[in-house]
Amino acid sequence: MGLPAPGMSAAGRQRGVALILALLVMALAVAAVAAMTARQQFDIRRTANLLAEDQAYLYALAVETWGERILQRDRRQGDVDDLRENWARLPPPIQVEGGTISGHIEDLQGRFNLNDLLVNGAPSAPDVARFQRLLQLLDIDPQHVQAVLDWLDPDQQARFPGGAEDEYYLGLTPPYRAADRTMVSPSELLLVAGFTPKMYARLAPYVTALPTRTPVNVDTAPAPVLAMLVPGLSADDAKALVRARNAQPYQSPDDFLNQPAVQVWLERDPGLAAALRQGISVSSDYFMIHAAVRIARARVFLNSLVHREARGETVIMRTRGAPTGPISPGGGTS
Repeated sequence: MGLPAPGMSAAGRQRGVALILALLVMALAVAAVAAMTARQQFDIRRTANLLAEDQAYLYALAVETWGERILQRDRRQGDVDDLRENWARLPPPIQVEGGTISGHIEDLQGRFNLNDLLVNGAPSAPDVARFQRLLQLLDIDPQHVQAVLDWLDPDQQARFPGGAEDEYYLGLTPPYRAADRTMVSPSELLLVAGFTPKMYARLAPYVTALPTRTPVNVDTAPAPVLAMLVPGLSADDAKALVRARNAQPYQSPDDFLNQPAVQVWLERDPGLAAALRQGISVSSDYFMIHAAVRIARARVFLNSLVHREARGETVIMRTRGAPTGPISPGGGTS
């Protein structure tokens, strides 16, 4: 409808203006109602997502409790921890209303503990040598161990060659300082001089950062970690040790030392057996319980670092984020 014609009476013009104003008010009201409806729908969806995420997190905590109970039962059944036990099995996903729950337990003492590199603030020669061998096995320059030692030790004296302290890190963008303390997470390697994301991706499955010195569990360690333990042991021999262990887990450190592939190197170095006995075991105290939960649109991944003690389990740290194990919601691989 157009504006009133020039020849219209004043009353007609007023009626035309009133009609236009009414149409404008109606259009504004419709726009406001549409905006309010859209905002309400957004608020409803956001609230639903928050409720689903809270529910998923509670389910993830239930997985953590499940893992603790499994570990308690396993400790009562014996001191040997191997990959044929219940805690190491991959359970199928559980269907719940609106989603799925998955979980698994990982033995962190099947990895090299980066915090073992120092003893009372000084480098531990056997552990430094092991870490260097692990780096070599993964095609990483073993000199990078110097920067890791500087990251851990309490002083500000950079080692040569390859070390780095605050003088180096403060020159970066953004600047930061060396930790000069034990690591909380192996992902701190991404902050250490010389380490790239690609290098860390190769190293991450074989290292951990635990609060106390820990021996390597030879019943759960992957082949590169076993090869790291014995100077000269080939990758093929380490894989053969894993196959033999899967058929018959080692019941004591001596079972591992008595393997022919290991005996060859013990005969060449008489002092190696004593050093190995101090660095290996067939039992573990530190585990990671991984939980992956999907409820509606919510996805929650919870990783709980657990210390198993005689009196029970203690959760040392919880982290959330992308799955660090082979499980994703629905039981697929990540």
